[in-house]
Amino acid sequence: MRRRQAGWTLVELLVVLTLVAAAAAGLWRLQPLRGRLALRVAATALVSDLRMVQARSLGERNPDRAHGLVLSVGSDRYLRVVRTAGVVEAAEMRILPFGVRITYARFGGAVPTTVWFTGGSWFGAPSGGGTVTLASGPLRLCVRLMPATGRARVAHTGCP
Repeated sequence: MRRRQAGWTLVELLVVLTLVAAAAAGLWRLQPLRGRLALRVAATALVSDLRMVQARSLGERNPDRAHGLVLSVGSDRYLRVVRTAGVVEAAEMRILPFGVRITYARFGGAVPTTVWFTGGSWFGAPSGGGTVTLASGPLRLCVRLMPATGRARVAHTGCP
């Protein structure tokens, strides 16, 4: 009777190493895709929040109350805020997906990194139009807010 030796043959070891190398190469190629997807998710969430604060201010129609966003340049988060009779209260903090940062934010108004929507505007116009640039590594997306209508658009080019 022959006893079977415990262990791996050289061919089995080479097959396993080849499979591991192929999986690692595939994951390496997926890294840019992960960054692009995280950037797209962040831009979509920001546009959604801009529309939400605009809708809340339009729904209330109270000129003494404003809803807005405070964007922190260099950070991975921003605040949704409410201003009533000059007093600003944080309503909710939003955290961007891993690896995404706000690299630029400028709006018209007293504080350039804050956008306000007041109930006194008939069309939901913001305190001023502006741009927010989101970055994930070398990738960039811009969220542009139109001054007259408050319409938000995502752009791939011309990001500051």
